[in-house]
Amino acid sequence: MKPIKNKKRYLLLTIAIITIGWSTIMGSLTAKVMANPIGSKSVDKVADNYRVGKELYLENCSTCHIAIPPAVLPTETWKTILENPLNHYGTRLEGIIRFNQVLMWQYLSTYSRPISVNEREPKFIAQSRYFFALHPGVDLPSPVGHTSCVECHSRASEFDFRTLD
Repeated sequence: MKPIKNKKRYLLLTIAIITIGWSTIMGSLTAKVMANPIGSKSVDKVADNYRVGKELYLENCSTCHIAIPPAVLPTETWKTILENPLNHYGTRLEGIIRFNQVLMWQYLSTYSRPISVNEREPKFIAQSRYFFALHPGVDLPSPVGHTSCVECHSRASEFDFRTLD
């Protein structure tokens, strides 16, 4: 291996390459977010620095099922879900890159809730203490799951759980 003759020039070139790469990644993510119609219809606002994470969450999760609000499950459950994309309830989620996982984690960990003392970590909505607290006196379908949300929340596919039928 040859020694580097001009270390300062090499360092500046490396920084320039990293900066261009980062700008390209963020530019393409921003274009994806702006093209995603779900996020623009969402009734729950998030801080600007979590918007891309929210959009990635919606884009990745709502293609197979209704994406649920982060607070329905505790932060610990979201961590388990995001750490194991190759075993997502028995399904392999292909194509989720680490960078997207980090952005989704930042959004989900900020807008979810900590697990309560003596609460078992729920794996499903039907095990979520918070879900049932949000639905007092509601005659819920059996079994309760993310697919049953549309029975009362007609705009759930648009990430709007506030509008009821």
